Amino acid sequence: MLNNDKAQDVTIDSVTISDSYTPPKNPIVLCHGLSGFDKLILIPSVFQLTTLISNSIVHNMTENFMQDEEDESDKKYPNLVEIEYWIGVKKFLQSKGCTVITTKVPGFGSIEERATALDAQLRKEVQKIDSKDKRHSLNLIAHSMGGLDCRYLISNIKNRGYDILSLTTISTPHRGSEMADYVVDLFENLNSLHVPQKILPISFYQLTTTYMKYFNLVTPNSPKVSYFSYGCSFVPKWYNVFCTPWKIVYQRSKGRPNDGLVTIDSSRWGEYRGTLKGMDHLDVINWKNKFQDDWSKYFHTGTVGEKVDILNFYLKITDDLAKKGF
Repeated sequence: MLNNDKAQDVTIDSVTISDSYTPPKNPIVLCHGLSGFDKLILIPSVFQLTTLISNSIVHNMTENFMQDEEDESDKKYPNLVEIEYWIGVKKFLQSKGCTVITTKVPGFGSIEERATALDAQLRKEVQKIDSKDKRHSLNLIAHSMGGLDCRYLISNIKNRGYDILSLTTISTPHRGSEMADYVVDLFENLNSLHVPQKILPISFYQLTTTYMKYFNLVTPNSPKVSYFSYGCSFVPKWYNVFCTPWKIVYQRSKGRPNDGLVTIDSSRWGEYRGTLKGMDHLDVINWKNKFQDDWSKYFHTGTVGEKVDILNFYLKITDDLAKKGF
């Protein structure tokens, strides 16, 4: 693992793309984080929350813990708040000539389960790509826990039938999240029934700072893959959804800058490309612009706040990959 301590802070407004932009010659794969399918569950319904916990106990963290297929309960008991995960990113990159694959893995499954599901999906997706090459090569771009899935896939899943050229992680907790530590500690303290099985989904335990020390030891980088990373940091207003989590992470990490869930230090992996200032954990997947547009639409108001050109950031990532020959 190499870290670039000379990386500069990245402000979205300063991201510039040359007029001679050329998309990468190999496909881009967008890999989502925790709580994500094709949609990101911000606030689960009571039904979904109780199902998560009961499945966790009944299945005792087996591979059947979370199914990645939709069932009738998804429609009958919709989550309270959910949004499209990669809001506008795929369509925007495709409009610039990129070949883009979006993936869907169990939102609350283990890293191993998610990586296995990711591999199975990629094996199918590469067969749909028109290419002169018999063996396909891919560039992975992952948000949050998705970066850990990708690292596991690269290091542990062999004979894939496709190659990974690069992995770019964004706000991935490579050294764990203090927020995961807090949630796990909280539920352990509340476990007055002394249930022998762990109550929370296994993914929460795997995102702790303790578990990630083990994960990093047994998940070495591949010399055949280029690793890049970005982090985010901001200072929240009282009304920000990450206000309380930010304070918890800030206190438990002894004052380290963070995005509400992940510190900058934890985001570093491979060649660190910079920190997106003023961005929280979900700003970087374009959710703020979506929220502002919906607010204006439903309440007939003007723009709630200044928009951030996060799509240009993803274009910059692909531009850099293209320049490296990927």
